[in-house]
Amino acid sequence: MSYQRSKAPLSLMEQLIMILVFAFAAAICLQAFVYSDRLSKDGTVRETAAMRATEVIETCKAYHGDMKKAADALGGELIPSTDDSGDSIEMTYQEDELKVVIDAGETTRVGDQAMMQSAQVEVWEIAGADSGQAEPEKPVYTVETAWQLAEQTAR
Repeated sequence: MSYQRSKAPLSLMEQLIMILVFAFAAAICLQAFVYSDRLSKDGTVRETAAMRATEVIETCKAYHGDMKKAADALGGELIPSTDDSGDSIEMTYQEDELKVVIDAGETTRVGDQAMMQSAQVEVWEIAGADSGQAEPEKPVYTVETAWQLAEQTAR
């Protein structure tokens, strides 16, 4: 009498290996989707930060470097300088969870007339009070800019 072994255990092992391969592939795909979602959110934050920085810069340009008038127009906080570096404006946009800081830099003079004002703009992400996130180490967006202080007269 000869005994024939059942092939059921081999079939079961093959199915288990297939399930593990598919689970591994699904885990890799899930990581790719999470990574792409994070990239998309980061891009959106950078785009919004650039838009807010541009808004602040254009307001400062419109007021020809008068930081007090620009702060009043934007509804921001004017931070007077303690040295000769120039005043700063700090704007907080709660709806975007962003803070824009513009620091007036050096003033270029021609003779005794001030002609151009430079500034450094940084946009920081602010964490909500309930989010538990730490303060960011570096700004989301930075740009250096300059504007004309007064209308130049034709000679």
